Amino acid sequence: MTASCNLSEEELWSGLDRNAPEVAAHLEGCPECRTRAAALRAGIDGIASAATPTSTPLPQRIGSYVIQRRLGEGGMGIVYEGEQQTPRRQVAVKVVRGGQYVDEYRLKLFQREVQTLARLKHPAIGAIYEAGRTEDGQHYFAMELVRGMRLNEYVRTQHLPRRDRLELCRKICDAINYAHQRGVIHRDLKPTNILIDPDGNPKILDFGLARITDPDVAVTTSGTVVGKIMGTLQYMSPEEARGNPDEIDVRSDVYSLGVVLYELLTDQLPYMVSRSGLHEAVRVICEEPPRRPSTIDRSLRGDLETIVLKALEKERGRRYQSAAALAEDITRYLMDQPILARRANLAYQLRKFVRRHVVFFAFTGALLAIIAAASYWYERAERALREGTVKNTELLDLREAAMQFGVAELFAQEGRFNKAERPYREALTILARLGGYEDRAARARLGLGVVLAGRPDPDPSAAEAELLKALEYFRGRAPAMDVERRRALEALQRLYGAGPLKDPDRERAVRDECRRLDRAVRPEDPPEPVDPGG
Repeated sequence: MTASCNLSEEELWSGLDRNAPEVAAHLEGCPECRTRAAALRAGIDGIASAATPTSTPLPQRIGSYVIQRRLGEGGMGIVYEGEQQTPRRQVAVKVVRGGQYVDEYRLKLFQREVQTLARLKHPAIGAIYEAGRTEDGQHYFAMELVRGMRLNEYVRTQHLPRRDRLELCRKICDAINYAHQRGVIHRDLKPTNILIDPDGNPKILDFGLARITDPDVAVTTSGTVVGKIMGTLQYMSPEEARGNPDEIDVRSDVYSLGVVLYELLTDQLPYMVSRSGLHEAVRVICEEPPRRPSTIDRSLRGDLETIVLKALEKERGRRYQSAAALAEDITRYLMDQPILARRANLAYQLRKFVRRHVVFFAFTGALLAIIAAASYWYERAERALREGTVKNTELLDLREAAMQFGVAELFAQEGRFNKAERPYREALTILARLGGYEDRAARARLGLGVVLAGRPDPDPSAAEAELLKALEYFRGRAPAMDVERRRALEALQRLYGAGPLKDPDRERAVRDECRRLDRAVRPEDPPEPVDPGG
């Protein structure tokens, strides 16, 4: 070994046995460890060639199960698809490597997985049916056959939106919390150990490194050696990376769930340790803070980032104290409720309340705005009446136009465009008869154009005509009517961007006018502040 390398024989053997990427990266920079690894691999290859079914025909039966094909294999065992006769069903049959000559360490891990799965009956955890030993000494167990994709592959190929990814993570947290309540710590949580079935539900597998915390069985099934790293380094908590079994508890799984959540949200890992030497990777996990998710995706700033970083706290006491607490904050985020991971001041709670009732507040705000606009129209008309510049009949007509416009705006706010069209036209007819109220008529044309384009049977040509008339009026009243002008431009941009009126050149011209308008309205405005509450 080099002077700076203190990789033990046991750590090297374990890393080679698991094909650990961090050990492979370490070997690239350590010639003496490569020499030791070559000798160890020769021994491993010798054992594997004698014990692995790849060198022998597919077994016809294992126990009472008819074997159909090999599903996969790992460092500890080989998994086959088999058929159970009574009841008739497809199962996964896992056989420990080494056959009747299996070493004590592998057998201990295998037996722990059997004991662990026997404790757990949860829809998101693969169920075990039977465990046994064949006549020729092979240890095996049969469990639920899960057909599906690995978690990271599933979210990538299905292009899952963020909300669905969070729902998946919440279900995984619920299942892990169930295991924790029954004295089981998984210790190897990662996307490759979580399958998503055809219905989109998770199944957690591979409890081979699990630790049972029940005092009656912990002595025989803890399976942890001081100083030995077990699991996949990228998903390990700092206490697991240090190899201290006394520090490992349910919060270690919470940390791994935090890494899984981080990856679900960013498609990256919080630490880039796969190419680091083993000891450097452990140092990074134990000492360096993770990259903030918002540096990868700014939309994660706020509550989501707070949730992830709390799950990834170095100190166990600062993390979520259970998988249930992590699941609760994810649920709170999805329901726009204040999360427990941050201090809930009054402004934060009020902001969350408004978001939970966004439809109500939007409708109420629109209603108040419409009432205010109608009142303004009517007040001006009454003042004109008192001054003797209008007749009483004109005042009544103007009031009717304001009411029709208000009703139309309400329907439009609710998306009921077919119902909004008629009152808009009524308002326009009255205003045209009265004359002299061009600004109000232009606003009604704008609303009519929007609903003609958005109703179930759109009339894009008629919508374009109304919008262009309104836009021309707004342009001549800048900057007083720039808000209405921008709304008309945005509606025209949608018309020219799709459908029968699709025209890239006109869409580009409208978009450019929008940009010029923004620069004219806010030439020196500072950037909009980012909401720290998410």
